[in-house]
Amino acid sequence: FILAVMVAGVLLFILYPLLCMIRQSFIGENGFSTEVYKSIFSNNLLLVKNSVFVGVLSAFFSTISGLFVAICVWTAGKKLGKFLECILLISMVSPPFIASLAYIQLFGRNGLITKGILGLSVNPYGWVGVVVMQTLFFSSLNALMIIGMLQKTDMSLVRASSDLGAPSGYTLWRIIVPLLRPVLLSCFLLSFIRSIADFGTPVVIGGRFETVSTEIYMQVIGYSRLDKSAALNVLLLIPTILVFILYRYLMQKNEKVISGNSNKTVEAGDTFRVRGLSAVIVWLGAGIFFVMMALEYGSIFLNSFSRNLRGKITFTTMYLDALLERNMDTFIRSVEYALIVAIVGSLIGILLSYYIERRKIKFGGVLDFIITLPYMLPGSCFGIGYILAFNHEPLKLTGTAVIVILNMIYKQMSITTKASASSLLQISTELDAAARDLGANKFLVMKDVILPNVKQAFATGFINNFTSAMVTAGAVIFLVTPGQKIAVFTLFDCINTGRYGEASMIATFIIVITISVNVLFSIIVAWKGKKKRVFRTEKHK
Repeated sequence: FILAVMVAGVLLFILYPLLCMIRQSFIGENGFSTEVYKSIFSNNLLLVKNSVFVGVLSAFFSTISGLFVAICVWTAGKKLGKFLECILLISMVSPPFIASLAYIQLFGRNGLITKGILGLSVNPYGWVGVVVMQTLFFSSLNALMIIGMLQKTDMSLVRASSDLGAPSGYTLWRIIVPLLRPVLLSCFLLSFIRSIADFGTPVVIGGRFETVSTEIYMQVIGYSRLDKSAALNVLLLIPTILVFILYRYLMQKNEKVISGNSNKTVEAGDTFRVRGLSAVIVWLGAGIFFVMMALEYGSIFLNSFSRNLRGKITFTTMYLDALLERNMDTFIRSVEYALIVAIVGSLIGILLSYYIERRKIKFGGVLDFIITLPYMLPGSCFGIGYILAFNHEPLKLTGTAVIVILNMIYKQMSITTKASASSLLQISTELDAAARDLGANKFLVMKDVILPNVKQAFATGFINNFTSAMVTAGAVIFLVTPGQKIAVFTLFDCINTGRYGEASMIATFIIVITISVNVLFSIIVAWKGKKKRVFRTEKHK
């Protein structure tokens, strides 16, 4: 029964909406039609070129930036490396529009740097701003992926190079970096997918520079053309799937490289340091990223409690008062949704992973591919699919909180299932056999053996799902009704209407709430685990 419910949920809330979206793109006034696609290819080729142009540039620069940052974290030593890695993790929980907001406040016509310090009045809108902001936003995830590969590098190769007299720069560029080629290409492909699916950055700072994702947003919000928006999503769907398949192949290649290493180390700061010109290049590239991060978050926090009156910055609490008076209900609603998504999504992900990886059900690979689809598709694609699938009987959910929560749950399902699969691999199958020999049925094996041993997977899923639910935008932007707004869309409205002070305060609240809940939950999990280990030790004594 549980398996039937899990499979039905995946088919109903992932596959069915996507099929509805594809079907809508082929429906004309008189039935089946390809007119929408003909109009797209004749009138929107410029948008496709813009999306590819920005995607390639953002993917290239964010991969290079991520490489520099990862090398610095890896070679910086334990304390400094942990500090820099914490900065990367904090940047991962920022709302989707915060980079664009900071960019306008710092480099806009009345920006703190361009107008206040340099005395310039420049136009911040266009493709340059989009590329810069996407590069900064994507660099954190790329750096974390590369760090994971660096920490599993065979250090015997590095020591052998040093023993043979090679300088650190030669070792870095001729031995270490070539080993990273699969993960670097993976970062490039993943950043490219994220770029072409990103609508928030081009909408806020793109100006007249439009992409396919911004056109999808305008077709739904501005013209209510679901057929054209669906066709544009299908246009993004095909290359996205192809690129993601290549990405998964490269990640599997990474695992083979890692599994082939026999002499691994986590810390390289004591055994390998970059020196000379290579150190200057790497630290300069990473320094630009960290300085921009400091400027970004510093400007957000500064503008939350200050006003610029006639060139003078004065302290104020007006934005905090406005938030407490008008927008606290959106934060309460966001936290409620995020907690539900975190708990329910993590449990469903663990159960699905158990049936796919542990029970080896038939067509488990197909089910896993369907679960992965929402993660690799543009958020607007998944959101429009929900509008088309659940806008009529017998399952009319549009306009309710349920459709928003379900969309958030299944959009991030792949992360939880992958984390659960890793935990399940560490649990011996002999425990299952022993439980069955003692008379336990399959349900009791799952309840008493599997679930208690995947607490780390639940913690990972909880943190990821809560963070994603607090900062998500693309997938649910078409599902949230005006009377049921969440904090991210209040932030989006403030930016679009030029209320940058209120937007900064909302962004600050989102960041503080998200980080606080994640830290609190991590402390609780660590404390319970420590208490349990102490209890077992005392009992053994």
